[in-house]
Amino acid sequence: MEVRVSYEHSLASAPDEFIVLVPSQVVANVPANIPRALLAEYVAKLIIERSPSIGRIHNPRLL
Repeated sequence: MEVRVSYEHSLASAPDEFIVLVPSQVVANVPANIPRALLAEYVAKLIIERSPSIGRIHNPRLL
């Protein structure tokens, strides 16, 4: 399943400074059996795993 999200993120070198706003990103290969209530958290973990330079994700929103 593909999910479109919007979020802010910090760099791993400065995890408390949110510096980048990503207005829209498609995340692929999300299992369809993830409950909707946990989907934003699951997608945020996927993004961090795929991009090691990201420190923290703030305000993830499903679009």
